[in-house]
Amino acid sequence: MTLISPTSTTTAVHTRARDLERALENVKASRPAATHVLHLVDDPNTDGRQLAEAVDAEPIMAAQVLKLANSAAFGMSRRVASTQHAVSVVGFDSIRAVAAILASGLRNHKTPTPDGFWNHAAATAAACSVISSRFGMSRGEAFSLGLLHDLGAAILCGVDPLGYRALSDSQSGTREDTAGRCAQEIAMYGMSHAEAGARLFASWSFPELFVDAVANHHDVLVGLSPQERVLLAGDALAHLVLQPAGLVNLDPSELETLGISSDALPNVTALTLDYAADVLASLPNA
Repeated sequence: MTLISPTSTTTAVHTRARDLERALENVKASRPAATHVLHLVDDPNTDGRQLAEAVDAEPIMAAQVLKLANSAAFGMSRRVASTQHAVSVVGFDSIRAVAAILASGLRNHKTPTPDGFWNHAAATAAACSVISSRFGMSRGEAFSLGLLHDLGAAILCGVDPLGYRALSDSQSGTREDTAGRCAQEIAMYGMSHAEAGARLFASWSFPELFVDAVANHHDVLVGLSPQERVLLAGDALAHLVLQPAGLVNLDPSELETLGISSDALPNVTALTLDYAADVLASLPNA
């Protein structure tokens, strides 16, 4: 029997934590146009025409934006054919989300992501879009929160693909004990995926309420802002539609507290499932 010394374990943790810090500091745009779009969205003087021109400079981004604008999640009855029209349909927040995915390098097929990452991102984005009006939010803002909320998990996976996937696999098939999962991540990497994502978005000058919602999206039932509440509800709905048989830990009162009544749940989950497939088809690596 081979024993692993506490010193070896501590060294491994410090190495992973150092690698994660370096990854967060060094995340750069895989294409300069993505960074340019992030800067434009953050500029209050930017108008739709300017943003559309910047999106058009990156063909992959333009294609994704058009796919999103024509997806069921944004409810257009007529086909959206121009980037400028698409920008007006999906909104600046959704454009920021698409640019962030490109800037993070996740579009690169060589970049590892946790199993089921894109499915869950699409389902949460769809769910947040479906319920956005219940929280007084635009579809675009709610959609972008859902789409990006777990980006930190992809960063952790990129630092330690085998270790992070093993951690994820140990909880597959059920709705994870979120507090336990974050505690494991902190023990292994020095921070949770929620904190890693929040730090990345803060470095890109995302709105403070967006950053806080990402940081707190596993603190069930403590969210105070509409952003926190829509993300908590959207995340729960995504788990419900993706793993309905495994949600033994989902208390119906949780969704009730977040504004989703038991009477509304069947329609909300049906719409989420329909929208999620459409959103997934518009995402990279899907």
